[in-house]
Amino acid sequence: MRGYVFGMPSISDPPLPVPTDAFHAPALRQSGGMRHRLSLDGEWQFAPDPGRRLDWSTIAEAALRPIQVPGPWQAQCSDLRDYTGLAWYRRTFRWDEPEPPAGTDVVHLLCFGAVDYFATVWLNGILLGEHEGGYLPFELPAGSALRLDGDNELVVRVIDPGSDADSELGFAFAEIPHGKQSWYGPVGGIWQSVFLERRSADYLKAVRITPDVPGERALIHIESSRPASRALNLDLTLTAPGGEVLRVGHRIEPGEQVAARSVSIPAPELWDTDNPRLYALETVLSEESGTPVDQRNDRFGMRSIGASPDGFLLLNGRPVYLRGALDQDYYAHGLYTSFSDAELDQQFARAKHMGLNCLRTHIKIADPRYYDAADRAGVLIWTELPNWQELTENAKRRAHDTMVGMVVRDWNHPSIVIWTIVNENWGTDLAVNALHRAWLVSMYTDLKRLDPSRLVVGNSPCFTNFHVVTDIEDFHNYYAMPDHHRQWKDWVQAFAARPAWTFAREYAGIERWREYLRDPWSASATPTAPEVQRRGNEPIVVSEFGNWGLPDIARLRDAYGGEPWWFETGIEWGEGVTYPHAVERRYRGYHLDKVFPSLSDLTTASQRMQYAALKFQIEQMRRHPSIVGYVITEFTDVHWEANGLLDICRNPKAYYDVIGQVNSADAIVPMDWERIAFWEGERCEVRLGLSHFSALDLRDCRIEWFLDLHPDLRGTFENLGPNRAHLTTVGTVAFTVPAVPDAARVRLELRLRAADGRELSRNHHELYFFPRRTAPPPIRIHAPQAPRLSARLGDLGYEMTDDDASADLVVAETLTDAWRSYAQNGGRVLWLAERPESYQTHLGSWGVAAREGRSWQGDWASSMSWLRQHQLFKGIPTGGTVDFAFADLTPDAVLVGLSPRDFASRVHAGLFVGWVHHVVALVAERPVDRGHLMACTFRLREHLGQHPVATIVMDDMIRHMARRPEGA
Repeated sequence: MRGYVFGMPSISDPPLPVPTDAFHAPALRQSGGMRHRLSLDGEWQFAPDPGRRLDWSTIAEAALRPIQVPGPWQAQCSDLRDYTGLAWYRRTFRWDEPEPPAGTDVVHLLCFGAVDYFATVWLNGILLGEHEGGYLPFELPAGSALRLDGDNELVVRVIDPGSDADSELGFAFAEIPHGKQSWYGPVGGIWQSVFLERRSADYLKAVRITPDVPGERALIHIESSRPASRALNLDLTLTAPGGEVLRVGHRIEPGEQVAARSVSIPAPELWDTDNPRLYALETVLSEESGTPVDQRNDRFGMRSIGASPDGFLLLNGRPVYLRGALDQDYYAHGLYTSFSDAELDQQFARAKHMGLNCLRTHIKIADPRYYDAADRAGVLIWTELPNWQELTENAKRRAHDTMVGMVVRDWNHPSIVIWTIVNENWGTDLAVNALHRAWLVSMYTDLKRLDPSRLVVGNSPCFTNFHVVTDIEDFHNYYAMPDHHRQWKDWVQAFAARPAWTFAREYAGIERWREYLRDPWSASATPTAPEVQRRGNEPIVVSEFGNWGLPDIARLRDAYGGEPWWFETGIEWGEGVTYPHAVERRYRGYHLDKVFPSLSDLTTASQRMQYAALKFQIEQMRRHPSIVGYVITEFTDVHWEANGLLDICRNPKAYYDVIGQVNSADAIVPMDWERIAFWEGERCEVRLGLSHFSALDLRDCRIEWFLDLHPDLRGTFENLGPNRAHLTTVGTVAFTVPAVPDAARVRLELRLRAADGRELSRNHHELYFFPRRTAPPPIRIHAPQAPRLSARLGDLGYEMTDDDASADLVVAETLTDAWRSYAQNGGRVLWLAERPESYQTHLGSWGVAAREGRSWQGDWASSMSWLRQHQLFKGIPTGGTVDFAFADLTPDAVLVGLSPRDFASRVHAGLFVGWVHHVVALVAERPVDRGHLMACTFRLREHLGQHPVATIVMDDMIRHMARRPEGA
C-alpha cells in the first residue's frame, strides 16, 4: 500500500530547539569514559513540614523518619496519603571514586529522574539549584560543594501543590501538570532514581537518533556540554540486532557543540510489534591521542509510523490495526514509581498474551524504564501530557515546557509512536472558547515541528468536546453491556462514517448547545469552528471504551496484607458507587450469597460479564473497515476503578487466556446477529467476516466452525482470499438447533486455518439452546386494557378472561389504585413495570425509577444485573448473570425502596453498580394485605413467544403467582 510517513528531518535541518538543562535526560544506566556513578537510591530521612518551620540548616535536628527513594511519600507513609505541601529529604553519602589525574577537567552532577513537583537542592549547605516540574529529569552541578573525601549531606526540599493553601508556596494545583492525581490522590516527592555522576567537562549531553527507514539510514543529533576547546574524535559504533557491527569515525572541530551525522544502514532490520529488533549505538568522544573523554550507549529501532491517504495507520509502511489498552501506569505499592525491570517485562508480556499491540500511557510521562521495556517487548506506546485544570498563562508555559521535555527525553524510543496534548478537554474549553482552540493549534504545530516523525493528537475527545487538529480521528465512548448494546452498535456505525460531530463547531448559543446535548450523535451540524484543521482522511480509532470487572478481593488482601488503603477512596465519584470499602458487607447484606456462593464467585461473574462486553464491542468495531484501531479502558485496575484487564497487582482476570482471540490481528468476526437464544428446531444463522491485518499470506485459507456440545454440527468455508487491511465477508453459518433435554450454553467455535492446516486464529460465539416449551397449566389470566399483551399471552396457551373476578392472575402493564385495591382484597397481580409511569398508585416505600441519568445507567462505572435462581428462572443457564441472552430484554427501569431484608427471599432479580452499590430490584414480590403482588421491569412484552428467555421469565412468574385452580 502506498502512503506517506510523517515528515523526516533532513540532515541539513536545524537542530531541535534546546530547552534548559532541566529537561535533558542524563545518560541513565550508562557509564563510560570519565563517567563514574554513585547511586543515591535507598533509605533517606524525611519530614513533612505542614507548618513550614524547617529550613536546610535545621533539617538534621528535625524529627525525621526513614523513607525509600525512589517512591512518593504518599505510597510509603500511611499518615501522609493525602498530604500535600512542603516536605524535606535528607541523606549523607561518601564519594569514594578515585579521582582522575590532576588537571583533568571534570564535573560532578547530581541527577534526579523526577521529583514532584518543585525541588530545591542543597549539598553541604550550599544551594545547588531548583527545578520545577513533576515528570522530567534534571541535573545540577555539585561544583565545589562536593567533598571528595569525607561525608556529604544532601538536602532536598519538595513542594507538592495539592490544595488552595499550597498556592501560598507559589504554585496553584490547577495550573500545574498533574494528571490523574486529581482522581486517585496526590503523588509527591522523589519518585524516580537519584545518582551522583562524575563526567568529563566535555561530556555528551544528548544523542538523539531518528530512523529514516525509506532512506536506509539513521540521523544522529549529538550535543556536547559545551563548545569544544580543541579537536576531538567522535566514534560511532552501531551494532545491528543480528550482531553485525559498523564503526564510523568523525571529528569534532574546535568551537563545535552540536553535530549532525548520518549513518547508512542498508536493508535495515525493522523494529515492529512481532519482532522488536533494537540497534545499539555506542558514541565515544576522545582526544586525538585516543584517550577517552566520554561515552554513551543508546538503543533505537528502525521503524516508521504514519498514515495513508485512505485512512490507515502505517507501521513501517504496512497497515497496522491498533489493538490497545489504556495504561495509567500506577502501581499497587509505588503509585507512580514502577517496580523492577523484570516485572515491567512481565507486564508487557501479559499485554501481548492478551493480544494487545499498544498501550496508551494515560496523561502521565512514565519512567524511562517503562518505555525501555516497551521497546524490548514490541509494544506501541501512545503517550500523553499530564493535564492541568485551568488554562492560565502559567499553565500554558508549563504545558509547553513539559511537552518539549517529554519529546527530548524520550526521542530514541521506537515504541513511542503517538503523542497527545490534551485528554477529553481537561484544562481547556474547546467547545466554547476560540482562544483555547487557537492555543491547541499552536501546541500541535510546535509539537509537529519538534517531532515530525510521530503522530500527534491535539485533543482526544469524548461527549461534549471535540477535535480541532489531529493526525488521528479518535473518540471515547462508554455503554453498559448488554443493556445498551444497540446504542453501541449504532454509535460505532455512525463514528465509522466520519461524522461531523467529532470536530469542533462554532458555539451558536445555549439553545443550540442544549440541542446537541439532547442528541449528540446527530448527523446535523452547525458550521465548523474556524480554528479546525480537518484533512478528512485521519485514521479513525475508538480510543476509550470498556466495562468493569471487579477484582478478586482475597488476592488484593494477600498483596496488601489486609484491606488495601484505597478501599477508603473513590466515594466522591459516580454518586459513591466507586467506593470499595465494606464490599463484603454489602455482598452479604443484600444476600448476594444466595446468587453467588462466595464473593470470589461474584467477582468472577463480574469479570465474565466484562469479557462478554469487550468481545461484543470489539467485534462491532471490526465490522467497519474504516475503524483501524481501539483502546480498551484499561490495562490494569487503578485503585477503585475496576475496568482493567489485570488487577492493580497485575493479576490476570478470568478471561486472560481467551481475550487474545478477540484482540487478534486476523479476527474472525461474528456479525449481524439479533439474538443468541434459540428454541430447539429454530434456524440459527450467524454471518461471519474476517478482518485481516497480519503480515501472513492468507491465500487459500479456510474457516472451520463447529458446536462444542454438538460436534457433529460443523462446516467449512474454503479457499478464502481476504485482502489485507480489509473486512472480508466469509459467509453465513446456518443450522437447525438440535433437540436438547435441558437448556444449555453452547459455543460456536471458529478456527482460521492456513492452506497447510495450521491454526492461525480462533474465536467463538456464545449461544443458548432451549427445549421446546410445553403447554402451560390451565391458568386464567386477565390483562386489563392491554390487547396486544392479552393476545401474546393467549398465543402462549394461557386462558384469557375479561373478568378479573374469575382470573387466577391479573397481568397489568400499569399498577393503579384499582389494582392495588384488588390485591389488598386477596387478588394476585403480576405488574410489568417496564416504565416509571406504569406506577400509578402508592405502595409505601416501593417505587419505579428510570435508569437513565442515574448511576443505574451503568455506562461508566458498570452496572451488573443478576438472577436469584432458587424458585424462578432455573431454566436459564447463564450462571445467575443477565448476559447477552437477555439482549433487548434488559430493563430501562428499576424497583426502588426495598430493604436489604427483602433481598433475602422476595427479590428474584436485581442490579448493582460499581462496588456493589445502589442495589435495586428488577423482579420482586410482596404481600399486599390479603393478596400478593410481583413486579418485573424486564422488557418482556414485545418478545413473548419468539424470545426463549423472555418467554421463560414470563412463564415462571405466572406459575409462581397464579392462584392455582382446584385440583391443578
